[in-house]
Formats: sequence, C-alpha cells, structure tokens
Amino acid sequence: MQSLVSQFANPAEQSLLPSLVEAARRNLDAGAKRIALFEIARIYLAGGDLPEERPTVAAVTEGGFLHVKGVVETLYAALKAEPEFARGRHLLLHPGKSATTGAGILGELHPRELDGEWGAFELDLGLLFDAAGGPVTYRDFITYPAVRQDIAVAVAEDVPVGDLVAAAREAAGDELREIRVFDVYRGDQVGPGRKSVAFSVAYQAPDRTLDDEDAARLRNAIVDTLAARFGGELRA
Repeated sequence: MQSLVSQFANPAEQSLLPSLVEAARRNLDAGAKRIALFEIARIYLAGGDLPEERPTVAAVTEGGFLHVKGVVETLYAALKAEPEFARGRHLLLHPGKSATTGAGILGELHPRELDGEWGAFELDLGLLFDAAGGPVTYRDFITYPAVRQDIAVAVAEDVPVGDLVAAAREAAGDELREIRVFDVYRGDQVGPGRKSVAFSVAYQAPDRTLDDEDAARLRNAIVDTLAARFGGELRA
C-alpha cells in the first residue's frame, strides 16, 4: 500500500507527523532498532490575514496504540491533568485505533506507513498547558537512587489501562516516581476475556534511599489496590 505522507499539503507547516514518519522510515531502513522520535515546533494553520502559529509536540515510536496512549497519559500526569479520550481520525493513523484528547490526536500508525507496530501523537502545547491542574513544582530525582521493578497483573479485557495506572499512582503515593506500561498480553496463559498488563515502576524518596522492604511495601500496595478495584491477579 502507498504511504499517505505525500498527500499532506505543506506537511511541515500544518503537521509535524509526516516528517517524523519519514524520519522513522529512514532510521528503519538503516537498520535502527527501538526507534522513538519526537519534535517540538510551531505549525501554521490557515485563517484570517495571517496564519495562526501553534506550538506543538509530536512523536512517532515503535509500539502500538496502548504504548503511545501511555506516553500521552504520562505527559498529562506531569501537568497534573487528566486526559479525556474520544474516538478520533487522522490520515496517518489506523481508523479503528486512534483517539483524540482536548489537545490533539494519538493512535496506532496505519500499517501502510511503516512495517511493524507503531504509535504516534500530535498535541497542541497551548491546549495541553491550559489543561494543567495546578503549578508544577520541582522534585529532586537525583540525590537518592530509584528502586525499579516490573509488575504484571491480569485483568478483564474491558478494564482501561489508564485506570490501572491511575490506581497504582494513588496506591503508592509520592514515592512512586515513574510508571510505564511496556506490555499487554492476551492468550492462553491469562484465559479468554482477560489481558495481562505489565508495568515498569520506579520508587524514589526525596530524603533517603529506599530499601527492599520499602519496595515490597509499595509493590504490595499497588497489587492489593488493583486486586480490590479491578480483580487484578498478580502474574509471576
């Protein structure tokens, strides 16, 4: 199938995604692995006597819809905001695997664009910042090292991954500094109508180095909460 990137009129001016898709294609052709590209720039939208300039962030990364959705949720969480997802459409995205937020579009790249499974998003930074829930303050991430773990839980298919992430953050509190979804599995090992969601988490305290007991306490808090709210079952 033929790529639709070339069908954008002045793509560099109206959208950042076409040039990022082309850059990802060049990297892929060169044999690069684990490609993840982003760009922050202004786009220019027609209207009135002069085009409207909009500061925008966009990205293309290996991984499908759930992966890129997790990235967008992390951006919103950093601004103390909650994204509201609705069905969306974009020329470069799979029509059944794309969504909008108040700030833009995200989804799985249409398979005609690149071989493999890819995700992409493009967000208006002005609208994204307008959604911020309050002042974003600096926290020390450097003085004391983080403790990292992987957690995998099996839940019903209809449980939104974003709800799992939000519940995990609430359960572990401020000592959970990072949580990222890196795998969603469906198959015989979890049974019909269920999926396994795997998270990479990082615990960190501003005043001390966390030990194994701290990590176990935080892990148990997350697992117990996911079990109580969503029927989540911890997978080995």
